Amino acid sequence: MRIKHLEVPQEIWEDKRIPKETKYIYSYIYSKGFDRIITDINIGEIQQTIKIKNKGLKRSLEILKQLKYLKYFQEYATGMYTITLN
Repeated sequence: MRIKHLEVPQEIWEDKRIPKETKYIYSYIYSKGFDRIITDINIGEIQQTIKIKNKGLKRSLEILKQLKYLKYFQEYATGMYTITLN
């Protein structure tokens, strides 16, 4: 059996196109969705670590999607998202 380690890909930290708060959001999503394809998050979870509003979270998720770090995200209720990781 092979042991997997939780480690955010290094290329995201070196990518200058991504704002700092978006990198933190990605690392949160990656750690929560580790070893899964689809994960659910809400704005309240992220607000405990990063000062952000729903509009800012949506913008950050859109940046990650455009840069192909996320395959898909959908807001199914206000502040609640389903995310498909790459």
